[in-house]
Amino acid sequence: MEKSHPLPLTCLLVDDNPDDRALATRALQLEFPGMQVEFVTDMGEFMRRIEAGNLDLVITDFHLRWTDGLNILRLVKAALPECPVVMFTGTGSEEIAVEAMQAGLDDYVLKAPRHYALLPTRIRSILDRAEQRQLLHKAENALRESESRLRAIIDTEPECVKIIGPDHRLQFMNASGLTMIEADSGEQVLGKKLLNMLLPEYRQAFKNLTSNVLAGNKGSLEFEIIGLKGHRRWLETHAVPLVSEIDGSTSLLSITRDITERKLAESGRAQLAAIINSAIDFIGVCGQDGKVSFVNQAGRNMLGIAMDEDLSTTHMQAYLPVWAEERVIGHGIPTAIREGMWYGESALLCRNGQEIPVSAVIVAHKLPDGSVDFFSTIMRDISERKLHEAQLLHLATHDSLTGLPNRALYTDRLEVAILEAQRRGRLVAAMYLNLDRFKTINDTLGHEIGNALLQAVAERLEQRIRDDDTLARPGGDEFALVFTDIEQLDDVSELTQKVLHSFKVPFHIKEHELFLTASIGIAVYPHDDLTPGGLLKNAAIALNRSKDMGGDAYQFYTAEMNAKALQHLILDNALHHALERGELQLYYQPQLDLVTGQVCGMEALLRWQHPELGMISPAEFIPLAEKTGLIVPIGEWVLRTACAQNQAWQLPGRPALPIAVNLSGRQFAQHNLAQTITRILAQTGLAPDLLELEITESTLIQDIQTSISMLHELNALGIAISIDDFGTGYSSLSYLKRFPINAIKIDQSFVRDIHTDPNDAAIVSAIIAMARSLGMKTIAEGVETNEQLVFLQSRQCDLMQGYYFSRPVPAEVITQMLNEDWCLSFVVNS
Repeated sequence: MEKSHPLPLTCLLVDDNPDDRALATRALQLEFPGMQVEFVTDMGEFMRRIEAGNLDLVITDFHLRWTDGLNILRLVKAALPECPVVMFTGTGSEEIAVEAMQAGLDDYVLKAPRHYALLPTRIRSILDRAEQRQLLHKAENALRESESRLRAIIDTEPECVKIIGPDHRLQFMNASGLTMIEADSGEQVLGKKLLNMLLPEYRQAFKNLTSNVLAGNKGSLEFEIIGLKGHRRWLETHAVPLVSEIDGSTSLLSITRDITERKLAESGRAQLAAIINSAIDFIGVCGQDGKVSFVNQAGRNMLGIAMDEDLSTTHMQAYLPVWAEERVIGHGIPTAIREGMWYGESALLCRNGQEIPVSAVIVAHKLPDGSVDFFSTIMRDISERKLHEAQLLHLATHDSLTGLPNRALYTDRLEVAILEAQRRGRLVAAMYLNLDRFKTINDTLGHEIGNALLQAVAERLEQRIRDDDTLARPGGDEFALVFTDIEQLDDVSELTQKVLHSFKVPFHIKEHELFLTASIGIAVYPHDDLTPGGLLKNAAIALNRSKDMGGDAYQFYTAEMNAKALQHLILDNALHHALERGELQLYYQPQLDLVTGQVCGMEALLRWQHPELGMISPAEFIPLAEKTGLIVPIGEWVLRTACAQNQAWQLPGRPALPIAVNLSGRQFAQHNLAQTITRILAQTGLAPDLLELEITESTLIQDIQTSISMLHELNALGIAISIDDFGTGYSSLSYLKRFPINAIKIDQSFVRDIHTDPNDAAIVSAIIAMARSLGMKTIAEGVETNEQLVFLQSRQCDLMQGYYFSRPVPAEVITQMLNEDWCLSFVVNS
């Protein structure tokens, strides 16, 4: 709470600059309304004004054309010792300011762009201190007067002197005693017993004292009375027997002093001690030599020291960790001596060796001559705050699920590793690791299992890396590694193979046995880039290449990968406009009956005719469309265009031919897929039984139950379903027989070598036999030779498509085929 100062205050401003005077006056009068600010501009005016006195404050600039601030200070302090003086000094004049402070300057303000904004606060503080000094002087004067009176009283028997006769009645009391018991005259108490004036709890002790002294012994007693005018007093009496020389009777002679103030002080000290010892903070006192003189109960508890243990020979250094000695003794103590107080953070060293972090305040208590009398300190245990700060820092730099470093800390570690490698001429490998098929596990078994799997992966990988390497989790199913202190690239390959090998053992999460593989992309400093950002970008490119190759592998970054990534980016941007610009086209590949040789259907295949890049392979842009989600609108366009074209081919007298359209995984996952197909069939007029949807085996096993439900929904529309690329996935007969499937397409990878590779021949034969046993048709893809054709016929495959009959061709070529009734002539081997 700010103190209010009596108004009006009078300030003398000594400054040659009228602008500075105006600014200072405005700042002062805003803070102290009604303050009278007077100016002087030469020595004559100044001397006359200070001789007149009645000044509350003097503010002077150091640089004056007719004198300097130090001279002004000395003259003011000589004429008006109690008047506060503040000096403006320029930057770089700190030595002058120190000299001025030693000469009695109350404060100084460094001239700066906003130094007038600091002035009111400094002035208020100075006026407060001046007021405190005045009060202190008054108190000191009062004390001196009291001491003078006390000496006068002592000279005239200031203490109570009384005599109590053998009958316990008061015989004599001096003026001081009468005053002490609030008697206006001796007649009020002489001849009476004083016992009733004592508080009840002291009466028996007073009786005993009186009887004991009258029996010839000395005695003393402290007791409390209620004076005749109702005021309570503490008295201390010392009594001796006084034997009458006349009759030999014994009376009691006592000197009694008023100890009320002492008792109140003792009570106050006891209360203060109780308060200090009940405080939860460390409170301690030590001398200017550093020897400890007091530590409160909380402080002793923190240090592990008994309350009755003497600490007077112990130096404060004994309770400081080595690292904190310089902070407290080397910096804190000198700061407290110089500025009065030091505040900072340190630590206490307990008897058991534990360190307790504390926030500390050290105050230097000085004698009138400015020398240090003693130091007091208050320290608060900040262990919980430090723990919380450490937890917050850990959360800011670590992944909350696995406890691994996050992307920010990983990047920082990579940067440090690069600097160290640069200094030592070593290599650094930055890696991205992506878990293959993790999304399938997470979506199928739930996030709880997925999170537990990520934690298990993190734990296993931590066991595979070296102590100086870094494992991090940037997010999702991705991990990142830094391999440091690498001598040659072969070392990187060896370390990476160890990481991949760690996935050979399945993960056991609750009741699930989970097999997992990983894809890794690697960029090496300094071969691939010199910066953390560049290395991570290149590692990401290498990771994508590793994933494109099927996963469970690692790839080093190459410049060709960067070019390919750039090409992908160009294609990605162009693909967003390909549909609206009419650059997408449908080609059609006929499917032939292997018994009759007649065209019995066709498959719609997407092509992209880029105006500048030419015909772009589906293998390049279909994965991009899948990643970006563009496959959904593109797929719907393909479906609508294919249905409309097939409806155009349905002419009287011409056999009804179904058309096969590929469905992507994203399309199949659309909850409104059946409604979309129903709408397209209605818009194009195509009968449902003339549409066949091809779905890859890997798409179907993403979520078995959802796939079965969706297939039944499509089957109910009358649409035929075929499994594309059969044999390349992981499905089993137990799943296959639950799917409402009409046909199985044998992948080209098996057909290519069926006439030369016994394994491929056996696989194709088994697929055909299995499909036949389940009542499904088989369609062989990629038939290019007569030998392949003959083999498929011999195994009773139903349909084929491939270059042996026709490449994918535009719709008008198919129209010509149908008009001319093209077919394939062959002899079926018996």
